[in-house]
Formats: sequence, structure tokens, C-alpha cells
Amino acid sequence: MGLDQVTEDYTKKLEEALRLKDAELEELKKKLSEIENKLNELNRELEQRVIARTVEVNRLLLHKTKYVDNLSHDLGTPLTPLLALLPLIKEDIKDPKTRDLVDTCIRSAEYIKRVVKNTRELAELNTTDLYLKRENLLEIVTNLQQKYESIFRTCDIKVENYVERDVYVNTEMPRLAEVLDHIYSNAVNSMVNGGTLTFVAEPVEQKTGPFIRISVHDTGVGLSKEQIDHIFDEFYKTDDSRHKLDSTGLGLSICKRIIEKHGGKIWAESPGPGRGATICFTIPSG
Repeated sequence: MGLDQVTEDYTKKLEEALRLKDAELEELKKKLSEIENKLNELNRELEQRVIARTVEVNRLLLHKTKYVDNLSHDLGTPLTPLLALLPLIKEDIKDPKTRDLVDTCIRSAEYIKRVVKNTRELAELNTTDLYLKRENLLEIVTNLQQKYESIFRTCDIKVENYVERDVYVNTEMPRLAEVLDHIYSNAVNSMVNGGTLTFVAEPVEQKTGPFIRISVHDTGVGLSKEQIDHIFDEFYKTDDSRHKLDSTGLGLSICKRIIEKHGGKIWAESPGPGRGATICFTIPSG
């Protein structure tokens, strides 16, 4: 066989091999196209399901809010005369034991009123947006510190405020004040024998941008791991406050919802029972 014949045979085999490769490549492209079309179809179906589920969740949240509104009204209506009349009735009672019983009724009615108020507020936070604007953090902390000044003095609580004057946050001021108010109250209740309450604010970075992390540390009774895991759950109470009528178990749940509305996070830290606790949360930097 001559060189020309060998070259011709080789060329034919090469062309045949290339045709086979082209056919295989076309078949592979076809299969990839089919898979891509199926994935696009699945994505469209998933998006529709997410939209439908979101609409349903919003409908249920709105229904829940209306239900809580109606329940709050139904409970609040009879509570109003009770809270108004029971103190008047107490004034006309001479027997000390009976007066104590009336005091118990008044405290119970006030507790129900607080539960109704907090439950309604928690439901409303599901369907309302916050209007954030630039605020000076030190001013907010200082105002609340002044509000609690007499309580701190009476309870022998020393306050250490390390918030710098030039720290600004994007917040709805009454809501942030409410968060700090709940945290203050819990801290005071945890330091029955006095102690130190410390405030620190420092810049941090989150995926959504610059934030300020605020830490409120107390030297009170501390928290167990179980308490840390559940402290922000609705109606959860720590063992020390489980039977107290001044605690509804909703304060920190409200704090969590407010901070989440800011796009931030909130959590608790503690070395353990008897060793104090810290509530930390982040809100956007101003």
C-alpha cells in the first residue's frame, strides 16, 4: 500500500471520528438543553409556590392580628371597670384580710391587662414596618438611665455606660427605647442584692452592611443553657420569674421582633447561674 493510500485511509477515519464526536456533542447539548428547560420549569413552579405560601402566611398573620385585636377588646372592656372600681371598693373595706384579697384581685387584673397589651403589640409587629432614622444612641441610653435612676439607687445598682457620644444608629427611637426598657427591667429583677449594669456599643459588620452591637451586661442571677435557648420564646419565663405577676413572658419576645424589624439579631450570653448575663443585639449604624 502506497503512502497516498495510507494518508487517504487515515483522513477518512479521522473525518468519521470527528463526525461521531460532533454527533455525540450535539446529543449532549440536546440533553443539557432538556435538563435546563426542566430546571427552569421547576424554578417557576417553586417561585409560584413560594408566592402562594407567602400570601397565605401574610393572610394568616393578618387574621391572627385581627383575632388578637378582638380578643384584646373583649378582655379589655371588663378590665377597665374592674381596675377603676376595685381601688374604690378597697377604701370602704375595714377588714385587713379582705383588703389583702382585694389587693390580690387588683394585681391579677393589672397582670391580665399587661398580658393583653403585650400580646397585641407582638401581633401588630408582624404586620407593621418600622420607620428608621438617624438617632444618637447615647441620648437614648441616657434618657432611659435617668428614668430608672431612682430604681437603680433604691436597688443599689451601679451603672457603667461606655457608649461613646458619636455613636449613631438607624432606628425608630420609641421602639429601641422599648427594647432597652425591657432589658433594664429584666436586669433589675435579676440583681435582687444590687450589682452593676454595664452598657457597651461597638461597630460590627453584617452581610447587609455596618451595624452597631449593643451589649447590656448585669451581675445578677445568670442564665442556664436551657434558659439561653428559650429566653426569647413567647410566654417563656425563667424559673425565678415563672410565678411572678410582674412578668408576662413576652418582653424579650417583643425585643426580638423589634430587632429583627431593624434587620439585626439579638441573643443572650451567660457563664452560668449566679454569674450574671448579657443581652446583645445589633441595629444598623447611622
